[in-house]
Amino acid sequence: MKLLLLLTLFISFCVQAQNQLISSGNIFEGEPYLAINPQNSNHLVAAWMGHQFNQKIVIKSVVSFDGGTSWTPPFWQTHQQLGNTSADVSLAFNANGTLFMAYIDYDNTNFSNGAIVCRKSTDGGLNWNEGVVVRSISSCPNKLCIDRPWIAVDPLSGNIFITSTNANQPGIVAAPFHPYLAISSDQGANFTLQELDQSPYLAGNTITQPMPSPAFANDGTFMAIYPSYYPAQHILPRLVEVTQTNTSTNYNYEIAYQGLGFGTTNDTLKSGPHLSLDPSNANRANYSFISDVFGDPDIFSIEKSGTGWSTPTRVNTDLTNNGVIQDLVWSDYDSDGDLAVCWRDRRNGISSTYQSPTQIYCRIQSNQDWGDEFIISPLVDHDSILLESGNDFLNIQFDNNHLYVIWGDVRQGGLKIYLNHLNQLTNSTSTYSIPTLAHLYPNPSNGSFNIPDDLIGKAFVLYTSDGQQAKTGLLDSQIDLSMLKSGTYLLQVTAYSFTLVKN
Repeated sequence: MKLLLLLTLFISFCVQAQNQLISSGNIFEGEPYLAINPQNSNHLVAAWMGHQFNQKIVIKSVVSFDGGTSWTPPFWQTHQQLGNTSADVSLAFNANGTLFMAYIDYDNTNFSNGAIVCRKSTDGGLNWNEGVVVRSISSCPNKLCIDRPWIAVDPLSGNIFITSTNANQPGIVAAPFHPYLAISSDQGANFTLQELDQSPYLAGNTITQPMPSPAFANDGTFMAIYPSYYPAQHILPRLVEVTQTNTSTNYNYEIAYQGLGFGTTNDTLKSGPHLSLDPSNANRANYSFISDVFGDPDIFSIEKSGTGWSTPTRVNTDLTNNGVIQDLVWSDYDSDGDLAVCWRDRRNGISSTYQSPTQIYCRIQSNQDWGDEFIISPLVDHDSILLESGNDFLNIQFDNNHLYVIWGDVRQGGLKIYLNHLNQLTNSTSTYSIPTLAHLYPNPSNGSFNIPDDLIGKAFVLYTSDGQQAKTGLLDSQIDLSMLKSGTYLLQVTAYSFTLVKN
């Protein structure tokens, strides 16, 4: 009986990838992702799922060139088809500073269409090329193989790797289930498709969402970990490590962990695991996840050093079996080998349930020694929107002794995006609210630009490209430039500036 329960925990841990395909209709700004330009550590790009007037959920993004102090107004990506919604965005720079974005765009009602989309930006996220279909649901009948796409870019070749998993739609998706991989060797113009698991390392028929987590080291080594439970291969569940060096086209498979002790019986938790790879040491990696093994959901990790993986280690240090829930984990290595792990914690809340108030906790490991836990957010009350599939997410980037943590919480009454910046050398910290205001569209235009809801009624000043005032007033649902000559204009609205191009 105990073995059956522990197997259930492992399978539950695997099924609860960071989110499922997202339902439409909720007005929120959530599930953020962050990327840092390797050519300029002050150049940050954030992207997330957000609300847009007269649309379902769209992908929005903003850019900062000063380490997160100030941001451009958000830009949102148009859907592949009318009526679609978008979800699950991730970002990655290549070594030259070209930025790539992956997300899903799909019909979330009938699943009549859907695809992983990749977009490219050659100016650091200020403008994006047309979306390229990476993998569509038509490429995998009865599999819906487009959920939870993670993007990783080889720092040597620039090849783009995008992993994905099956969607949690039991009436549509049939076993066997697989982790999936798409690869582009031409800067995202075309992708080749494959299933990442191979016999005798198949994911199996029981874990409905064997989500792979991918990463690259600086020497071009690719690594991913995915869960497997297939009794014909082994009686125990496994975490499978798959690697490929930059000199090989073949994959090498190893067992990162084999046994029990993964997962949680609390199906409301955001319990998706995460792999991080030491950029300067391809033989060092961390895989962080949630486990109930000590009586309640805790943050655990296994670490690779050399050729083998460690046994699971508990990262949070509050008392075991105290009823406190931890979830929403993410990890990342700095270039000097330090490891940061951050998560959502409820130990200072008023109850031991998912609905308890939460804070974001972090812990840093230096020279193989863990430092003390530290808190980077206030205690924030729960909101019912967090009970939906997905809708909250945490991502961290650790670069040159600067730790950036980005997440969504409801301290302002709705789900908004926050960024915390910790300077590890000075121990100074700052928290910023990411602007989620939508952009004006269409842009360029023949003269009429649509105004987002949250700007209507605000005072504006319109300037010509040489700084002359061209128009003032209060914004309505549209601003009309048809009487002005063609050219570029600057629209100033409170603290926001928008560049408008009239054809």
